[in-house]
Amino acid sequence: MIKRYLLASLLFLSVPALLNGQAVPAARGGSHLVAGGFFSEFSPDYGPNQLLGIGTFVDFNVRGHLGVEAEGRFLRFKQVYSVHEDNYELGPRYRWRFGRWEPYAKFMVGNGQFNFPFSYGHGGYLFVAPGGGVDIHFHHRFTVRGDYEYQHWFDFQNSSLTPNGFSAGIGYRIF
Repeated sequence: MIKRYLLASLLFLSVPALLNGQAVPAARGGSHLVAGGFFSEFSPDYGPNQLLGIGTFVDFNVRGHLGVEAEGRFLRFKQVYSVHEDNYELGPRYRWRFGRWEPYAKFMVGNGQFNFPFSYGHGGYLFVAPGGGVDIHFHHRFTVRGDYEYQHWFDFQNSSLTPNGFSAGIGYRIF
């Protein structure tokens, strides 16, 4: 009789350890920070060439769909006559989640640095950049990213400049 009560007591006490409560999944749904790097190919809208470069991003995703993204891009490869562009931008990001896939839309505001041919001049310009892409999640820490961005630079030589291009990279979830 005592063996039966002891066995029933052990079974009763071990069942909660086998069950997952709501605390673990709920904790994963809160805000998180992702940082990473990428490689870009952009049409600079100045001359016939494509510029290649590297960059970095930081995403702070608050609970739900909304977040903030910051990017720095340095388009320094495949320069013709020393023409290159650097971008520093910040803006809101809206994301959806479908399993491992997380498409997103963003609207960035930033500063574009432009180096003129033969390094005759260098200027900084305000720009806006709508864009979007998809993050594909591997494990709960790593993501692979594909991104498109269209930039509109204001007051570029009494006109405007509209660089655009694609980026691909990898991110790491810090928390």
